[in-house]
Amino acid sequence: MAPLQFVILSDSRSGTSLLSETLNSHPEILCHGEVFHPSPAYHIKGDRKGLTLEDAVALRDHDIDAYMAWVYDHPEARAVGFKMWRSHNQSACDDLIADRAVHKIIYERTNVLARFSSSRLVQATGIYNLPPGKARPGKLDTRITFDRKAFAAYLNKHQSLFSHYRNAAKGPVLDIAYEAIRDGDFSTVLNFLGVSQHDLTPQKAKLHGSAIIDRFEPQFHDTIREVLDTAGHPEWAAE
Repeated sequence: MAPLQFVILSDSRSGTSLLSETLNSHPEILCHGEVFHPSPAYHIKGDRKGLTLEDAVALRDHDIDAYMAWVYDHPEARAVGFKMWRSHNQSACDDLIADRAVHKIIYERTNVLARFSSSRLVQATGIYNLPPGKARPGKLDTRITFDRKAFAAYLNKHQSLFSHYRNAAKGPVLDIAYEAIRDGDFSTVLNFLGVSQHDLTPQKAKLHGSAIIDRFEPQFHDTIREVLDTAGHPEWAAE
């Protein structure tokens, strides 16, 4: 029996590694990372079915349908998927969204200030993720600046992207927030994928504290609160 095919539709700094890596620890699931990433070595999981990474990238660049078939070709699993955002490959993403045979997990980090700050902290620190139990580097306490116009553009892009996912998705769809996964609600996803229930241990640790506003230098805090009040989301100051 062919495995269920799924895709995690999201965007960067949304906690996708927490979801994908934890799902990949389930004995019945194979979940790749970003299979359209420019450097896919870290992201391709499981048996690579005879293709070198160079061959896989060449296949992806010349025959996306064949590449997708290769990515999903893991009959030993009950569910096979990967994570993707539209900026990876707009055409391929839209084809997947329209494919009723592919289960879609729309995975949104609803606190956009958290995403915004996380993206800028990556730029400042170079740290994308931490595995559980690893010591937290001190440079993660770096404080960042806030730019009102940059945040407004980021918020608009975020809202447009997730509206597109929701409006265009065909076939089975699960709409779930990062906040639910952060709090351990993997059972909803496992039910959606038709696999057995397991107590899964989160495979990524949270990098920063819950006071999102404290990620910014103190002189920007009043401006941030004003911007959040105007946007109708004062609660984004914390997560």
